[in-house]
Amino acid sequence: MHTPVLLKESIGYLNIQPDGVYFDCTSGGGGHSEEIAKNLSEKGMLVCLDMDSEAIERVKKRLEHYNCRKYFYHKNFKDIDLIAEELGVKGKINGILADLGTSMFQLKDMTRGFSFMGDGELDMRMNKNSNFTAKEVVNRYTENELASIFKEYGEEKLAKKIARMIVEERKVAPIKTTSKLSEIAVKAYGSRRSKIHPATRIFQAIRIEVNKELDNLRIFLDKAIDSLLKGGRLVVISFHSLEDRIVKNSFREKAKKCICPETQMRCTCGGNNAVVKVLTKKVVRPSEEEVKSNPASRSARLRACEKVV
Repeated sequence: MHTPVLLKESIGYLNIQPDGVYFDCTSGGGGHSEEIAKNLSEKGMLVCLDMDSEAIERVKKRLEHYNCRKYFYHKNFKDIDLIAEELGVKGKINGILADLGTSMFQLKDMTRGFSFMGDGELDMRMNKNSNFTAKEVVNRYTENELASIFKEYGEEKLAKKIARMIVEERKVAPIKTTSKLSEIAVKAYGSRRSKIHPATRIFQAIRIEVNKELDNLRIFLDKAIDSLLKGGRLVVISFHSLEDRIVKNSFREKAKKCICPETQMRCTCGGNNAVVKVLTKKVVRPSEEEVKSNPASRSARLRACEKVV
């Protein structure tokens, strides 16, 4: 069974109203969706989105016994505005949740190619309908392009070395499997000590590139805040510093009262331009108890804001 991360905290920050409208934009295993549904009346609305069609089928089954109004979309969360318009709730949403983690269903299914812990085809597509896979990145990107994404998206110190080794290896034969790619990362590290598996960061980087995760997150954050009603809340759970930094900076920008240029000596904008109030002055992390019971939660970080206009 899928274990939702920071469940109590995320539901608390959503401040669920029984008759309200709520979006779970990354439904995954359906744990957060189910908890939202438990708190809704028959008049309440829950909209579940996911790029993975298999996730949508799982959450449909998980929620079949709940009586709130339910809608399911096999969509990228960057399209939240279009879905809200279609349902007639643009600017009327009480709460939006996005858990940015890769689901355990995807990680454990070796045919999806997300994990270096087994052997499967290099895929990593969140949306199976996409034609762009990890295999394309690994075998067609130039050495400089590979090094760039490993450094930018994986914060990998050996980015150039690993990129060079990949290019040399694929001259012999195309790199098709997760085990082969993992093997190259392990060779690159050699006897160097690493707190995490040597392939961790390059797998993260390639997954982000395949699914355009950071670009889509930036688009989503703007559209999500715009889709909330006054007093509505946005809760985002991230799992690495790149995502968390984007969320933190987005909330900070939207919470600015003064938007005059920093070089300007005197405020002329009126000082009343804040769109949101940040509810999490410090990032929220899992308790020791949660990490013990669910080690996958250890890197989770939650931030929340409330729309004020």
